[in-house]
Amino acid sequence: MTRHDEADLDGGTIGALLERAARLWPERTAYVHDDRRLTWSDLATEVDRYARAFMAWGVNPGDRVSLWMGNTMSWVLVELGLVRAGAVVVPVNTGFTVAETAYVVGQSDSVMLVCSSTLRGRDLAAEAVEVAASPDVSVRAVVTVGSTGAATTDIEVLLARADEVSTQASIDRAESVSADDIALMLYTSGTTGFPKGVMHSHGVIGNMSDAADRLRLSERDGAVMYLPLFHIFALAATVTFMVSGSAMVLMEVFESGESLDLMEREEVTLAYGVAPHYLDQIRHPSFANRDLSKLRLCLAPGSADLVRTVSEHMGPAISVYGMTETTSMTSLGDVDDPLELRAETVGQALPRSTVKVVDEHDVEVAPGVVGHLMVKGPPVMQGYYKMPEATAESIVDGWFRTGDAVSIDADGYLRFAGRIKEIYKVGGENVDPIEVESALMRHPAVGFASVQGVPDERMGEVGLAHVTLIAGQTVDVEELRRFAREQLAAFKVPRHVVVVDELPMTASGKVRKFLLREQFLTP
Repeated sequence: MTRHDEADLDGGTIGALLERAARLWPERTAYVHDDRRLTWSDLATEVDRYARAFMAWGVNPGDRVSLWMGNTMSWVLVELGLVRAGAVVVPVNTGFTVAETAYVVGQSDSVMLVCSSTLRGRDLAAEAVEVAASPDVSVRAVVTVGSTGAATTDIEVLLARADEVSTQASIDRAESVSADDIALMLYTSGTTGFPKGVMHSHGVIGNMSDAADRLRLSERDGAVMYLPLFHIFALAATVTFMVSGSAMVLMEVFESGESLDLMEREEVTLAYGVAPHYLDQIRHPSFANRDLSKLRLCLAPGSADLVRTVSEHMGPAISVYGMTETTSMTSLGDVDDPLELRAETVGQALPRSTVKVVDEHDVEVAPGVVGHLMVKGPPVMQGYYKMPEATAESIVDGWFRTGDAVSIDADGYLRFAGRIKEIYKVGGENVDPIEVESALMRHPAVGFASVQGVPDERMGEVGLAHVTLIAGQTVDVEELRRFAREQLAAFKVPRHVVVVDELPMTASGKVRKFLLREQFLTP
């Protein structure tokens, strides 16, 4: 039994989970954004109003609604209102262009597009109108939060219709939703090509309960969330925090100084982020004077060096392994483990995730042997929307093929060895890009590094590294290669090193390596 099993979370829905939170912690803070705060009771009341408004506008169970917004209170209210009404939420990457967004909205068969009016200087409402006019898009309405034009509907107009639907009708609709119904459809980041719609049911709650237990979350915990809510890592956290009654402070656009301000002001106990967030915070001029004494745990997926750095400067850090298709958290570190174990592994699998490592013939390998990680259980997606062939290739007899090279030791700890497709061969020798990236990032001038293999006539493949430098630093590329050679075998040292001002990133913090590859290989 875990601390959260008393609610029978395995058979519940996200809507029922919110009602539970409102019942258990009615006056505890649930969300904070700018000057607005909502308790769990406030949140449940507002979500019911949003659900009734969407019902009045004809949103039916199973309808897909695209959500193109930054991290705001409105994002949370719209998302939870839709799932309470039985709809499927389709979060859209806010870094997407009109064409990319039109692909997601059209491919998902969304009936409505809800968006921020502006974001990072973009007129998102005007772009949403362009999306709606695209040939493959058939939304019935474009709803904007904030000022709007003639071709869109302001969210307040939608909410004004909430009273057309009774509270009892809203309750009946919520109770008609089952744990097996699709709640979320997230599109993969697109680091390698066209995104695919990953379908997850309300049944992901069980895995989030496991995560809450591993993290030892309670209603006294809280975090600043600057990871985008359209990304599975952050979106899963909203469900995890609902399980435990923890508070989430929303930040629409990450800025290291402002994020530290919020962490201090709200006395948060948890930190969520990826390497660029943590490194920017630690390198901020004011960092040494910050009071982060309440911080008890930092989730820092990435390299072993990142876990060590964050643990040294901010607070105890753990790594996590997961992906969109496995609901973000397949394995998770434990803060009670020694630092080296937390740094060198991505923890043990959560209880509802069954894992195994197989060879190229799908035969399970011995502990400690690197192979292809397979995952089975409720956290695994229901499939890719309208892509049966891709689904069949990815899920075989219930086992999801992650595409990741991993080893599992005798105690069940997973060690991530890289993406199988990203591991490249130099003269027949396997090279793990993560190992090379970590070596380069130990140089005092290097801010971030991205490594991949590119074709070479003689060696088959050689390494290509793109690095960014810390502000005010300079370095010769040959010096970087010599520095790497001090740590790595000669065949692992990148043949090509390119210094760039910035790396092309997805909004969820992944390097778009295929763009770097194309730029390098294009004459």
